[in-house]
Amino acid sequence: MTVTTDLVADFVRAANRLPQVSAQERQRLLERGITVSGAMRGLLLKTGKIAPFDEALESVVIDIASNIVEMPDETVSKALLALAGQIRALRILNREPPAIRSRSGASTP
Repeated sequence: MTVTTDLVADFVRAANRLPQVSAQERQRLLERGITVSGAMRGLLLKTGKIAPFDEALESVVIDIASNIVEMPDETVSKALLALAGQIRALRILNREPPAIRSRSGASTP
């Protein structure tokens, strides 16, 4: 498995066994997810691809991470799964070749 696949698997595992995951580990996972998501989006932009950006997800996850002690397990679990999905989608987009622009401005794969 790749590092990204391992990270997504870590998020899903943590979401499924959240009561056994410490608050510090929850916070670390959420912060790591935001960092990786941002780096992958940056890589998309560097390679000339369109990078999707879910500002609401990022701001909510940052808020959850900063208030991790008060957050219910279900909220943290949903945030971990949302990050896992976003990172997976960004990984797929990073593996696709960039679209080639024709002279008319239309993009072709």
